[in-house]
Amino acid sequence: MSAMPARVTERPDGPQVRAVPVSRAARRADTRAALKLARRSRQRWRLLSCAILACAFGLTVGILDVLH
Repeated sequence: MSAMPARVTERPDGPQVRAVPVSRAARRADTRAALKLARRSRQRWRLLSCAILACAFGLTVGILDVLH
C-alpha cells in the first residue's frame, strides 16, 4: 500500500495526478465566492478613494482659508 494520497497513482514513469471531477454546483459556488470577493474589494477601494478625496478637499479648503 502507498503512503500517497488517494488521487495520486504510482506508475513506472512516476506519480500521476488524476483530475478530480467537480460538480456544477461546486463550480457555481466557487464562482459566486470569487464574485463576492471581487465586489467587496471594489467596495473597499471605493470607500478608500472617497476618503482620500474628502481629506484632500478638506486640506485644500483649510489651506485656502489660512491664506485668505
